[in-house]
Amino acid sequence: MALYHKYRPQNFSDVIGQDHVSLTLLEAIKSSSLSHAYLLTGPRGTGKTTTARLLAKAFCCQKIEENGRGEPCNTCDRCLEIAAGKALDVIEIDAASHTSVDDVRDIIDKARLAPAVSKKKVYIIDEIHMLSKSAFNALLKTLEEPPSHVVFIMATTEVQKVPATILSRAQRYDFKRVSHGDIVKYLKRVAEGEAIKITDGALDLIARAAQGGHRDAISLFEQVASRTKDIGVADVESVLGVVRGEEVDSFLWTIFNGLPEEGLKIVHRLYESGAEMTVFNRQVIEGLRRVLHYLIGGQSILNESKEGLEKISKIAATVSVERVVAALEIFIEKGRALKDVSIPTLPLEMAVVQIAAKVEGGEASKSGETRAEARPVASTTKAAADTLQAKPAEKKEDREENGSSLIPESKDAGLKDAVESPKTEPNESNKASIPTDDPKKVMDSAAATAPVLEMTDDIWQSIIDQTKKENGTLAALLRDAQPLSLNAGLLTLGVKFKFHQDRISEIKNRQILEEIAAAILGGSCRILCEINTPKPKEKKPVADDELQKVAEQVFEVAS
Repeated sequence: MALYHKYRPQNFSDVIGQDHVSLTLLEAIKSSSLSHAYLLTGPRGTGKTTTARLLAKAFCCQKIEENGRGEPCNTCDRCLEIAAGKALDVIEIDAASHTSVDDVRDIIDKARLAPAVSKKKVYIIDEIHMLSKSAFNALLKTLEEPPSHVVFIMATTEVQKVPATILSRAQRYDFKRVSHGDIVKYLKRVAEGEAIKITDGALDLIARAAQGGHRDAISLFEQVASRTKDIGVADVESVLGVVRGEEVDSFLWTIFNGLPEEGLKIVHRLYESGAEMTVFNRQVIEGLRRVLHYLIGGQSILNESKEGLEKISKIAATVSVERVVAALEIFIEKGRALKDVSIPTLPLEMAVVQIAAKVEGGEASKSGETRAEARPVASTTKAAADTLQAKPAEKKEDREENGSSLIPESKDAGLKDAVESPKTEPNESNKASIPTDDPKKVMDSAAATAPVLEMTDDIWQSIIDQTKKENGTLAALLRDAQPLSLNAGLLTLGVKFKFHQDRISEIKNRQILEEIAAAILGGSCRILCEINTPKPKEKKPVADDELQKVAEQVFEVAS
């Protein structure tokens, strides 16, 4: 037996996500104020046919009045016959295959006959919108004034195709899409009943793929469960034929950080692995939609797991609403083009290039700033060092005013002189003094370590350019970072977001950056990344004698 049959609700209270319908019908049953015609409408797989059968039970149940709850007893002969699909007085008709006026006339003729064993004869007509115009006209009179023992329960997914004359003669109940959370709870209950293990990520993926239909959800669950009894995200992705969520997240990250070459690599790799480009494009659009929802309403309008919210927040931290909307428009347009081109990857390649062009063109980022234009930099380590050594020394006041130097003032005059002196070639003794396990320990050994060269804008840009050759994603992170200080072998970087701090501080990324910085700066270098919140400049207090001079000038003018 299929799982959606096995776990079909047998009471109104078991119907998932349709409390507004179930509670209304229960009250009508308890008060004996039932109608002769009902119209149930809504998306597929939301419980319309199930509710129609429960309503048929309520009309035919032999003990419905005894329990006083309005729920069918599910123990009498009538309830058992309806549950098994063997009830003589409950006739289910598929209007999609009985569309003609002759089919409707047959229903009308048989409706005049009294029920065989039940109190009522119930006609359940599914997909009622498929009837022809003449068939609707033939049904109209009987629907308006049916025999007292007949009840019509009609169901449709396209209520706009049902004539207004039919709608006005039936009680209408609108079914809504089942929420993400309700589907997850339902699937957990089924998994427990079937002794199947399934991860939260897999449940989340199935619920999202079902798009509000719990019948689709349990069918997909059963399909995956036929392969394994220990279901993970990879199993669901394999059945759905979708790209792994990590690939979609990486793709979004690259296009929003101006890395078109990385985005193209992802597209080509997925295509070569057999991924369907139309499916991947839909996943990208869905990912962009979730980021847009997060930017506008935060977690309040998202039905996501904790892990999913964390991924969305990381991407959202690097992008603005305007850029997400622009990207959505581009991928929607390219999605249409996917059907017409002979090269399946071309529309997605064009989308990557278009979005990258917007980034390089200086489009506003989330913080309202624009990307800095690329500066000419020294092509080699030697050229960079020569440029630095040839640079004239600046006064401390000038450096503080224009921010050209990142070396903090030291309380130790000897250390201060050493930092401002030309570079000292590293030797075995000072190399050994640099801690290797914790960047913060470098500060503790600052006096014993030979300082590296002074940091400048050109050198920082050179570090970014060299990093891009090794790791494009890391280079994108560095564009949003700011070098704060360079002191005794420790380069401190400031970032605005914790996500950037975590990624730059990863061992693999930190090692790459330290090697590049050491090569360019000409000495051993360690990296420390921290959250940097700019502090407002303190106003210089005005001296008393200056105030007196200003006051005298004001009074002289007044006199």
